[in-house]
This record gives sequence, structure tokens and C-alpha cells, in this order.
Amino acid sequence: MSTRRGIYITLGIAATAIALVLLFLFNPTEVILVPKCSFHELTGLNCPGCGMQRFLHALMHGHFSEAIHYNYLLIIILPYIVLFAIEELLLTGKSQQRWRNILTSKWILYALCILAPAWFIARNLLHI
Repeated sequence: MSTRRGIYITLGIAATAIALVLLFLFNPTEVILVPKCSFHELTGLNCPGCGMQRFLHALMHGHFSEAIHYNYLLIIILPYIVLFAIEELLLTGKSQQRWRNILTSKWILYALCILAPAWFIARNLLHI
């Protein structure tokens, strides 16, 4: 791993950890300083990621049914993101390459490219 890449990974982990601690401590529905979704503010529609901050806050506090209510798509996407982080940060060599091949396979990417717009349409038509 190059030094520059290691620094970027370390900074990314630190920034993620700080964001998660802040999300744990402060409820995004109660704090004014939490960033709002620009797409939602402009259009009134919920983007596929709307509710992510509230989802993570509720999930970290053990409120699973509340978390699911905020964004159903994240139940599918969050494990994918965690697997991607494991592949990038913990694995090396052939095992890393095998995981990367699975996580970036065309069928997984096709599914994600269909799932996100389908969720966008469904959540706005059904108001969920």
C-alpha cells in the first residue's frame, strides 16, 4: 500500500468514525446543524438516500424497526457497503481480489443500478 493511499484511507476512516459518533450523539431530526438533503429541499421528492442519517441514528441506538422505516433500501445497501469496506481494509492478495470480483460483478452492479431508481420511484409514488 502506497503511503499516500494509506493516508487517504486513514483520513477516510477517521472522518467516518467522527461522523458516526456525531450521528450517535445527536438526533438528526432534532439538531438544526445536520445537513438536509438538497434534492429533497429543491424538489420535495425523496431521493434513494433520504433518511440515511435518521436510519443510522436509530440503528446505532438499537431501534431497528424505526431505522427500517426511514429507508428500506439501506437494509440492502448497508451490508454491501460493509463488505466493500472489509474487502478494502482487511483483505489482501487473492482473497481480496475474489471479494472484489464478486462485489463489482456486472450482475451486482446491474441490480444496484435498477434497485436505486426503482426505490426512488416507489417511495415517492407510495409516499414511504
